[in-house]
Amino acid sequence: MKVPLLSALSLLAALVWTGAFAADPGPLAPLSVLLVAIGLLAMATVGMIGITVTGGRWAYRLALASLIATAVLAVARPIDVWWFAGFASTLLAAVALLSPAITKGLRLLPPAGGPPWRAVLVPLLLVGLPFLLGLAAWSRPSLATGLVGLAAPLAALWYSRVLPGGLLAVRAVWPGLALGLAFTQSVGPAIVCLAAGVAVTMLAWHPSVGVAFHPPREIGTVHPIPPELTPSEVLDAAELDDRGRPRR
Repeated sequence: MKVPLLSALSLLAALVWTGAFAADPGPLAPLSVLLVAIGLLAMATVGMIGITVTGGRWAYRLALASLIATAVLAVARPIDVWWFAGFASTLLAAVALLSPAITKGLRLLPPAGGPPWRAVLVPLLLVGLPFLLGLAAWSRPSLATGLVGLAAPLAALWYSRVLPGGLLAVRAVWPGLALGLAFTQSVGPAIVCLAAGVAVTMLAWHPSVGVAFHPPREIGTVHPIPPELTPSEVLDAAELDDRGRPRR
């Protein structure tokens, strides 16, 4: 019970900073605030659930990344009551994540049957991208920036839930959108779109990502067991004699 409560503090910090920017966005434009809030809440939520359910190192690092993101937001926003509340929540969440109660429960090695690291990294990059785009286009976000940023977590959800077309979404649809609209934006978000589009494309086209989405299927075979090797209790339950014939 202690781990879920402690890991939830990172989500609390994200919620407090979202409320702070909703009350006073400071230098950020409304669309940038929306992108920042979506990325921040998505990173904190996925990290909290991952720590609680799997104890994975990827989830722990994502939760830490969400706290680093809140620290970046603290620089961009005017100091007031909301700022102090956000700073306190970030500090409290950092102490909780660094405490032995959470670090001792993390996996030292990835699970043997778990997905490849590229298949995990692709949706994590897409989840955090709205935050980066919101900061990169802080004062003048365009509709193209908003479209790319909002489509990123949707593509991550499509792939991670193994929905039809999910592999195509991360291999072609979203990267094509990001790369195609990069040249219609200002320098900051254009660089983020280009870098993210290239990175996601290179990762998503690796064979291991496709295998994680469509695991190989094998047709099973049936090998009959000779009656002489079958335990007697099994033969008795099936009402068969020692030669495998029905008893009369």
